[in-house]
Amino acid sequence: MKKPKVILDIEWLIMGVLWKKGVLSIKEVWQQLFPKGEKAYTTVQTYMDRMTEKKLLHKEKIGLVNFYRPLIDEQTLIKQATEKFVSNTFNGSFGSMAAFLVDSYNLSIEDLDRIKKLIQKKEVD
Repeated sequence: MKKPKVILDIEWLIMGVLWKKGVLSIKEVWQQLFPKGEKAYTTVQTYMDRMTEKKLLHKEKIGLVNFYRPLIDEQTLIKQATEKFVSNTFNGSFGSMAAFLVDSYNLSIEDLDRIKKLIQKKEVD
């Protein structure tokens, strides 16, 4: 199994925009995420360059502009991040994580029903 990628909060935001929109320039990502200039353009540029080095993004130069697209799909990245979190926080036990979540949060009836159905399906499989 591949080593899970470490991904920062701002990188999740960048990936979210790219998963939704496809191929964008740094400027387009920056404008989507920070329309009021809450973060500098160069900050987004630095993160996107690092994400390219981490093989999260592919960069292609068209004319004078670099365009970026995700190299990893959303579900794969979520799975990798979850595995890393569970490994670090719950000693690798998904059961312990599930118990913690059920015990610690006020889950709706709909959430509980969904969890029950998932467990029942796994028991049959």
